[in-house]
Amino acid sequence: MSATIPRPDFDLARVDTEPSAPAVAAATRTGLAVLLPAAVILLWPAMLNGYPLVFADSGTYLSQAIQHYLGWDRPAFYSLFLFLLHWQISTWPIIVVQSLLTLYVLDAAMRAFAPRLARRMLLPLCAVLAILTPLPWFVDQIMPDLFTTLMTILLAILVLAPASLAALELLAIAALCAAMIAFHLSHLWIGLGLLMILLPTRQLLGATRPLGLRGLALAASPLLAAVIMLCSVNCAAFGRLSVSPFGNVFLLARLLYDGPAAAVLERDCATEHWQLCRFVDVLPPHQTLYPSSDNFLWEPKGPLSSLGGAKLFSLEAGLIISRALHEQPLQVLHASLSNFGHQLLRFGSGDGLHAWPDQVGPVIARHFPAAEGRAFLAARQSRGLLGVPPWMRLLHGVGYLLGVAGTLACLVVAARRRSPMALLCAAVLLCLLGNAAVTGILSGPHDRYQNRVIWLALLAPLLVGAQRLQDAARPALARPGPQV
Repeated sequence: MSATIPRPDFDLARVDTEPSAPAVAAATRTGLAVLLPAAVILLWPAMLNGYPLVFADSGTYLSQAIQHYLGWDRPAFYSLFLFLLHWQISTWPIIVVQSLLTLYVLDAAMRAFAPRLARRMLLPLCAVLAILTPLPWFVDQIMPDLFTTLMTILLAILVLAPASLAALELLAIAALCAAMIAFHLSHLWIGLGLLMILLPTRQLLGATRPLGLRGLALAASPLLAAVIMLCSVNCAAFGRLSVSPFGNVFLLARLLYDGPAAAVLERDCATEHWQLCRFVDVLPPHQTLYPSSDNFLWEPKGPLSSLGGAKLFSLEAGLIISRALHEQPLQVLHASLSNFGHQLLRFGSGDGLHAWPDQVGPVIARHFPAAEGRAFLAARQSRGLLGVPPWMRLLHGVGYLLGVAGTLACLVVAARRRSPMALLCAAVLLCLLGNAAVTGILSGPHDRYQNRVIWLALLAPLLVGAQRLQDAARPALARPGPQV
């Protein structure tokens, strides 16, 4: 008897059976009946606000593509994505498309990890997520933070490459995932960590067939494509073949306020004559003028600005970082672990939802119609009237903690049953840890960083619960009829 060779999960030669016209029509009606109300549910914070939500960085993301410049701290790809949607007319299409992309990713997750779940269950799933998690607040914000979680789900699908998704759709998912990774530098490191852990363990987590060389290439292609995109743009713009030519400035700011780089300055400024030594008396451990790393980086007349900006200061920053890492590795490790731990515990909703008139208002006024500017100024956020209510903040926190516990339980059960749900659970937990590590270590703990990913914790438990409710609601269909 010959042994059966497992067919790879990803097969470009796979041809799906073409559905009949009535089946397509019925699926279309069901899809629209679910899609439209689900999209409205995800847009409720913006409708309450009277305008899409913004953050301080939203002005930069809107202006990069309009003014044709490349900032030192943010890739331009999200700005290009925004330009393709607003056309300097209105910002509403941005969050509408972000809502539709979220629904598509959730639908793909249902088909990949809970294939028996009816598509109509997407509507109650969105309703629960819109109440128990901060998901809609990030869907409705002109920021790339939403795509941290969507990228995680898509990477999990690509690593599993289920037969329930057609080969062409998997190719489209890979392209979409590559764009999401390129939207924000933190996505690059989170995605790398996900692939490094999920690929070797996929069969332990429920994958029943080998991925194959084509499947492996497809799973790794989004990260590789994003690296090529980032390096190409930075090489053309700055002459540096790097994903982040001046990103070491963020790390230096973190090391200054954590202690290791400050100790280097205190000791060596007498001999090295670094430009930053001009500010040694107002930086840690003194902290008389610039109490946080955010002040160091973004204060209009702060140290970084006074030194000519990140582009001119990057070389010196690298020298100071190198010395701090070489001379105080244990202190750097301790500070990194401390920031990681603090970031895990900081996830309160509503961080950054106050008004940003100086950061976003001028961009809207200069590049959009007058009616758009009036709508921005009339929004509740611009008037300081928008915020996540305390009861909802508490609900989000409780939902997150329960979600983590539920995801851990689902992981154990699904892994024992060799269910693909185990891979989704593992990807979610890795995203929560990886996001806290990347943002906490490089930028410092902020509530909004971890808050952007906590909704993921409820995804797997909700899918499992919805599947069980659906099965329980149809017991009569599974029972045989009376014998005649």
